Amino acid sequence: MKNYEGLAASPGIAIGQAWIFRPQTPNIDTRSITEDEIKSEYRAFRNAQAKVDAHLEALYNRVLEKQGEHEAAIFESHRELLADEELENDIQALIRDERKTATAAVKEYLDQVAASMRALEDEYLRERAAEFEDLQNNLLLALNGLPFASLASAPPDSVIFAEDLTPSETAQLDVEKVRGFVLEHGGLTSHVAILARNLGMPAVMGMRNIMNEVRSGITALLDGDTGKLILDPDDKTRGLYTEKKAQQDAQKAEYAKLHGKPATTEDGKTFALYSNIGSPNDLHLIDENGSEGIGLFRSEFLFMENKQAPSEDQQYAIYRKVAEHMKGKTVILRLLDIGGDKPLSYLNFPKEENPFLGWRGVRLYKDNPEVFLSQIRAAIRAAAYGDLWVMIPMVISLDEVRWVKQQIAEQSVKLEAEGRNHNPHIKVGIMIETPASALIAEQLAQEAAFFSIGTNDLTQYTLAVDRGNTKISVLYDGLHPAVLRLMKMTCDAGRKAGIDVGICGEMGGQLEATPLLVGMGFNEISISGKMLPAVKYSISRLNAAACRELLDKAIAANDAEAVRKLLQDIKH
Repeated sequence: MKNYEGLAASPGIAIGQAWIFRPQTPNIDTRSITEDEIKSEYRAFRNAQAKVDAHLEALYNRVLEKQGEHEAAIFESHRELLADEELENDIQALIRDERKTATAAVKEYLDQVAASMRALEDEYLRERAAEFEDLQNNLLLALNGLPFASLASAPPDSVIFAEDLTPSETAQLDVEKVRGFVLEHGGLTSHVAILARNLGMPAVMGMRNIMNEVRSGITALLDGDTGKLILDPDDKTRGLYTEKKAQQDAQKAEYAKLHGKPATTEDGKTFALYSNIGSPNDLHLIDENGSEGIGLFRSEFLFMENKQAPSEDQQYAIYRKVAEHMKGKTVILRLLDIGGDKPLSYLNFPKEENPFLGWRGVRLYKDNPEVFLSQIRAAIRAAAYGDLWVMIPMVISLDEVRWVKQQIAEQSVKLEAEGRNHNPHIKVGIMIETPASALIAEQLAQEAAFFSIGTNDLTQYTLAVDRGNTKISVLYDGLHPAVLRLMKMTCDAGRKAGIDVGICGEMGGQLEATPLLVGMGFNEISISGKMLPAVKYSISRLNAAACRELLDKAIAANDAEAVRKLLQDIKH
C-alpha cells in the first residue's frame, strides 16, 4: 500500500482499477523547407484543418446527444478557432516567410497563443490555454497521419491516470465505466476538474510523477475531498473508504431534500445562495443547483473570444438572454474586468511592470469610451427584461463610482431619446476586492446600491501574494485574519447603510469558511460550480449566533492556522 497527495479538484471517493492513458506523441519536423515545398506544406495544413474540423463536428454531436448543449459548446468554439482567419494567415506566413514545415508552424503559433493565455491573472481565462493546446494537438496528429486520442477504451470501474487530458480526449469518455481521474498536471479550473465536478466524479490534480509510480490494473483508491491517492490499499483501508463513500452518498441524498428550499440556519437566519457563471453556457448550474440568482456574471468571455470588441447589440442579446432565462431572479453583471494582465489585441495596452496593480478594471474605462459605453448601454437595455444589476471592478475611490453612475444616467437619457426600451433605474454596485475599497466601505456605501466581495483579489492584494505564483502559493490564504477583518468591515458598513452585501469569490464555495460567512451576515453568497447544495446543507446545520461569536475570535487570531483550529470546534 502506497500513499500520495495531490490537489483535491473534485470531491468524492472512487475505488477502481488503475487505467493508464498515454496518447501518441506527434512528430515535429523542424527542418527548413525549400521554396518548392511551400505549396505542399500549405496543402498539408489545409488537409489537417479539414480532418480536425470533421473530428470536432463528430465530438460536438456526440456530446450534444449524451451530455447536452452546454457541454458540447466547447467543440463549436474549437471549430471557430480552427476556422479563424488570423490563425490560418499566421501559420501560412510561418511556412512561407520562415520556411517552416506545417507541423513546426502549427506548434510555434499555437504555443505562443497558449503561452499568452497562461500568462493571464484570471484563473478562469488562464485555464482556457488548454483549448488552444488541444487544437494544436489535434492538428499535429492529423498532420502526422495518427488517430485522434480517445478514452473510449477505458474498462469498467476504472480510475484514469494521465499526465493531462484535453477536452477532445474527455469528450469520448464513457461515464458509466470511469470512477475518477488522477492527473499529473491541471488545476481547480482546468477542463477536467470542471468536467469531473459537473459529473460528480472524484478527481485529483497535480500528482507529480504518478505515471512512473502506477501500473495498469492495480487497485486505486481516490479521495477527492483531501487529494489523497492510495495504491493497492489493504483490506482495512479499503473498508474505511467504502464506508466513507456510503456516508457521502447518504449526504448527497440529504442535499437533495433541500433543493428548492431556502438556506436557513438552526436559529432562523436565511441566506440567498447564488451561482457564479462565466458565460451563458453555465446557465444549467442555476436549475441544477437550485440557485436563487446569479451573483457574478463575468462579461470577459465576450471580449476575450473575439478579435474585435463585441458590439452593443451583440452584448445586449447575450445579457438579455441571461436576464430572461432567470425569470425575474437577480443577475449581477460585472462590467469589463480586463487590464494589462489580460490584454486584448484590439486595445492598445501598455507593457506594465506589475499588471496586477496596473491599468485594469474601472481604470481603463475613460480611455476606452467606445468599449465602455457600448457595454453599459447594452446592460441598461437588457435590464428592461429582468432584474439585471451591474457592478464595477477594481474600485478604490468614490469618484470612480460617481463617474460610472453619471455615464449610465447620460446613456439612459440618450436611450430614451432614441426610443429604445431600457431600465433607467438599473442598480449599480461595486466589487470590494481592494483593501482601499474595504477600508472606505462606509463612504462607498453612500453611492453604491450594493457590495460584492471578490475574495480572490482581496486576499491577493491584502497579503501581497501573487495567487498565480506557485513558489508562494502557500501564503495565499483567505482565512488570514487580515482578510476576514476587511470582509467584516465591509459587511458592517453595508448593513449600516442598508444596502445588500454579497460575496462572489471562491471562498463562497469553501465549506470550511461557511461558518465565518454566516457570522458576517451576508445577504447573499454566490458560489462557483456545483458546491451550492453542500453550502446550503452546511448552513442548515449552523447556529448564526454561534458563528458571530466564532468570527470575533477569528479576526483576533494570529494567523490562518489559528482560524482553522477555531473552525474545527464548530458543527457544520
